[in-house]
Amino acid sequence: MITNLLSTKSLLKQFLTFNFFVFLVLGFFTFVYLLAIEPELINRKSKKHQNIIENINLNLKNQNIDSDENTLKNFLFRSKFILDEVDQIRFFKMNKDILVDSSIIDIDRTSLFVTERIETLGINEKLKQQEDNKNLNFVSEAKYSFLDEVNSNVDQKFFISSESTNNNLVIHTSSILKLTDNNIIITVSEISNEISLAVQERKNFVLRSVLIAAIVIMIFSLFLNNYIIKPIRSLNSFAKKISYDNPKSNENLNVEFDKRDDEIGNLSKSLTDMTNKLYQRIELAERFASDLTHEIRNPLASLKGASDLLNQTKDDNQKIKLLKILSNDVERIERLITDYSQVLKDEASQSRAIAKNFDLLQLIDSIVEDFNLDTVNQKKNIKFNFDNSQKLKKAVIFGIESRIEQVIANLLDNAVSFSPNNSEILIKINLEKNNFKILIEDQGPGFDKNNLDKVFERFYSDRPNEQKGAHSGLGLNIVKNIIDSHKGLISVYNKKGNSGAIVDISLPSV
Repeated sequence: MITNLLSTKSLLKQFLTFNFFVFLVLGFFTFVYLLAIEPELINRKSKKHQNIIENINLNLKNQNIDSDENTLKNFLFRSKFILDEVDQIRFFKMNKDILVDSSIIDIDRTSLFVTERIETLGINEKLKQQEDNKNLNFVSEAKYSFLDEVNSNVDQKFFISSESTNNNLVIHTSSILKLTDNNIIITVSEISNEISLAVQERKNFVLRSVLIAAIVIMIFSLFLNNYIIKPIRSLNSFAKKISYDNPKSNENLNVEFDKRDDEIGNLSKSLTDMTNKLYQRIELAERFASDLTHEIRNPLASLKGASDLLNQTKDDNQKIKLLKILSNDVERIERLITDYSQVLKDEASQSRAIAKNFDLLQLIDSIVEDFNLDTVNQKKNIKFNFDNSQKLKKAVIFGIESRIEQVIANLLDNAVSFSPNNSEILIKINLEKNNFKILIEDQGPGFDKNNLDKVFERFYSDRPNEQKGAHSGLGLNIVKNIIDSHKGLISVYNKKGNSGAIVDISLPSV
């Protein structure tokens, strides 16, 4: 049953069940301890009595004292220093009739013990009755329950018992003494309320501990439920909701615990960010597919029209033009599909890539060196120069190095395609307000001033017609998505006098 409860899906039930089981185990051992503590304390108290009894027995034997009442009284009177540690010593015959009681020795002179502790034993009442009636042997007629276990046939040296008298705990230790003429019973009695107090104190301590533990568990259970289990349950419901609901129907994707500054809050924020990014990718894929369909539709329509005209025309020059149109449209469609496939692969690789710190200076140096050695660039005699005017020793950022390399390479390729022969492409890097600013300047015609806000849109291309088949218009859009994922900024503008284009990138430093 406990295993079934512990395997339940509710953390709160598992916590309460576990604590209940621990309580049962601790309660059992506590109960056993409380049952054993009083006998243990009584036995410790009786050890002192046993030492006194053995001392008395040794003295009686050494002095050859017999079981005569007067002899025993004189012995107790002479040895009254022994009685300083206990409240009462009594001698009994084997038939359990009393012989001598230390509390009423020599009534005509002075009682050895006339104290408040003796009053608690009821001795004063016995003294008054004996004084009022000298002929009434009150004590001898009394029956003592603590002697019931004393049996001469039992091979036992000491007999320990306890009783409650006038709301006081009295410990009795009895033993059989073998004197020269007869056997008698000796009993040492002592009020031991400290044992009752100790036992009661332990019981109260256990009860207080149980009460405090129950209150602590209750408070912790409320805390656990309100601050941990309830948020986790809400996060679970939120995860199920976004798994089955239509993304477009989720207007508010924030979890109510994202303002907490702890692990639950961090988990909530991470789940919210992950969900928002997931929906952004879904929307991006939908828009991408829609844009791709729209872009493919145009060359397909051109293909259809050119193919229809090709079947109808008999002019060879017209057929050559139509075949060229068909070839360009096919290249256009092939380029769109190839670039779209590459975008999907890049997104997949980016999601698997591990971000780390890396140095932009080394990365740009390596890219510039590769472009200077490229044969195509050498044919156009284009020079790539890297300007580090601030003489930065390092330019460390946090991100995916291969993706930033792709950004710079794409931008340089783009600049090469617009740059004339025998020109220069300049790459600058500066540190401004904890951001590294990268500028890529070319000497081409620059961007269309009227369409600067469309440069980063998908499938936008501001190229001559003869170059459009070789470019899908996805390059700058991919670049912007990578920079955005690195929490950077990118913008484009022209040099003064339209003497070239500038791409401005800003990435946060570490």
